[in-house]
Amino acid sequence: METAPLIWLRADYHLPTLYSCRVPLTSDLSARALPAPGPATVRLALIRTGIEVFGLVYVSSVLFPLIRALPLHIRPPERVALSPQLLHAYKHSNSISEAPISREMAHAEGSLSIYLQVPIAMQDDFRQLLQMIGYWGQASSLAWCTCIEKSPPPLDSCVTPLRLLKDPVPLHPFFSSILSEFRETTLSWNEIMPLVGNASPNPLRMDIYIWPLVQVLQHGGGMLLQRQPFPKAKGRR
Repeated sequence: METAPLIWLRADYHLPTLYSCRVPLTSDLSARALPAPGPATVRLALIRTGIEVFGLVYVSSVLFPLIRALPLHIRPPERVALSPQLLHAYKHSNSISEAPISREMAHAEGSLSIYLQVPIAMQDDFRQLLQMIGYWGQASSLAWCTCIEKSPPPLDSCVTPLRLLKDPVPLHPFFSSILSEFRETTLSWNEIMPLVGNASPNPLRMDIYIWPLVQVLQHGGGMLLQRQPFPKAKGRR
């Protein structure tokens, strides 16, 4: 069977406000933040935005089989500051009460870039989806897509699973975290969007990822990270 020709698209996002993409498995009451969204967050954002733009039927039958499996890469902003913020939250038990919670927030300098490899025949749909994404992480944040271009990913500047790093890279200076990704590329629609009352296995898997970011400053509980490409192995050009 003939394979459809593919193209890499790069979408750049300006993040003008504080944002918080939560580290998987951390508590809502003291959530740690990521420098940028992880792979599963990107795929779920494409699904959510697709439903808003094209409707449920088109997304579930046409776009979802591509979104669940397409190769994607994430290049974090040039500089990201992470700092804990004290927030007020409302708890509801027998009555509504207010209580302080701690949540780490991120502030970026430079563009966040998302790279997707899509069929050429479907690139217009994906350009529209990427253009319409208005936030990453919490819905209270703001993201603005500044441009979408044809561009292959610079792999040495994109977040990478630790198990896929082929070169002997010195990992000590680089930021690392747990990220979530779809468990497999053959997930069904109902596994991602389960019916009410229908229990299903977790569609996500967790993995350790290495970010092309190094810490350049620490102050109190906060830190400043700066993008730095992974070094190439000696003897390679």
